[in-house]
Amino acid sequence: MKSFVDYFKENFYEKMLQPNGNNPIRNRADSWIAMLEAFDTKHHDNLRILESGCIRADHGDFCFGDDGCSTWIFDRWAQYVGGGIVTSVDINSKNVEYAKSLVTEKVNVVCSDSIKYFYNIPPDQKFDLIYLDSLDIDKGDPLPSQIHALKELTACLKNTMSGTIIMVDDCDVSGKSKMEFFLGKGNYVKEFLDNIHADLIYQGYQLVYML
Repeated sequence: MKSFVDYFKENFYEKMLQPNGNNPIRNRADSWIAMLEAFDTKHHDNLRILESGCIRADHGDFCFGDDGCSTWIFDRWAQYVGGGIVTSVDINSKNVEYAKSLVTEKVNVVCSDSIKYFYNIPPDQKFDLIYLDSLDIDKGDPLPSQIHALKELTACLKNTMSGTIIMVDDCDVSGKSKMEFFLGKGNYVKEFLDNIHADLIYQGYQLVYML
């Protein structure tokens, strides 16, 4: 049986580089490969994923190049590996109902404020991957989204362990320069993870670190 990395390359890689209409290319394809290759080194049963911000319908159905469809891909991953468990948290009830209509029992989609929900997860429940993608970035006022991502990470730090992967969406929102990277939602998460010497796996439209 081929790895899920190979399955992803065959089924999703090109789709992630094809945005709808005149939208810019958001290269999540290479960051996903980097994340999945790191994730593929984990060999214990019942790997757990925690996601903030679920798949939604406002870009259209299965717009891999626009919103990334991460919740659905995580569901495919959980089915592929057999023992995966995914929890996705979104505050918008319409998004939650849409996501629930697309995924299997492998994904528990919860309607809640992500920070509050993360904070209340028991500390003995650890996650192998934490994917932060809630509160859309506003280029004119990026601070609320940046602070929100940092609060999410703070709320679930107790649920991390050595080897936990942290992935943040919508980071290099300009695609122009390293300086403008900090317009994205991951800048304070990046600063914190750099300060604790987490391993940077990938930096681009998405950030990928390993604790």
